[in-house]
Amino acid sequence: MKYSVWIIPPKPVFNELKKVINDLSLQYKSPVFKPHMTVLGNIDLELNKIQKVVKEVATDIDNLTLSLGPISFSTTYLQSVFVRVNSTARLMQLNLEIKKLLNIENNVFMPHISLMYGNHDMETREKIATKIKLRSSSFVVNEIVIGSEKPEPRGWEPIATIPFGVKG
Repeated sequence: MKYSVWIIPPKPVFNELKKVINDLSLQYKSPVFKPHMTVLGNIDLELNKIQKVVKEVATDIDNLTLSLGPISFSTTYLQSVFVRVNSTARLMQLNLEIKKLLNIENNVFMPHISLMYGNHDMETREKIATKIKLRSSSFVVNEIVIGSEKPEPRGWEPIATIPFGVKG
């Protein structure tokens, strides 16, 4: 099984994003999934090794203050329409440290939370992105999550939640 490391926004932001995802899913026949930001995905290692590394990295972080940026879209299925998460040094370092300790080389980390998956045409993606207005902006995260990667997003579930700042 493959795994991902996620940050899941707290309740008020989570609920707002979940509503957008559900509404877009109904309107555009796209998959339903839980709002999350993938810190590192497609990890093909033993779960206990991933947990050990994530716990080690998480002990040095008290929390992460993150903020949502602009709504955008791309050419890929999993980033059809998304909201950018503004980069911070701590967030980018979190990604780098996990990759280093797991000995994973992968492409660029572009923090975002997808709002719609699908193979919609570019004009549709752009139209959707320009219509979305979010109230939420800044939020604090106190934990990081390891999730299962299954073929369908509906099956992606948290397996382990690791709090930040816990020693030992």
